[in-house]
Amino acid sequence: MTQYPTPDREGHFWAKLVHPHREPDGEDWKSPDWEVVQVNDNNGTGDDKWRVYVPGIEPGQLIDAFIWGPRIPDFSQST
Repeated sequence: MTQYPTPDREGHFWAKLVHPHREPDGEDWKSPDWEVVQVNDNNGTGDDKWRVYVPGIEPGQLIDAFIWGPRIPDFSQST
């Protein structure tokens, strides 16, 4: 998969966690493959502007900890 720019808005994206933050000793949170993550506005500035949530990892991660893939389009339910 081609590497994409760092997200600048909220949403779901394909990504690989490569530099985990707050990882406990003896655990390996690095992504072996591409996975879907959720990017949220953290109401901060600089490195704290965004928080990224990875399934199965409790602490939110900093946005610079990833290799980024494409954004996943928002779900729209048609009636």
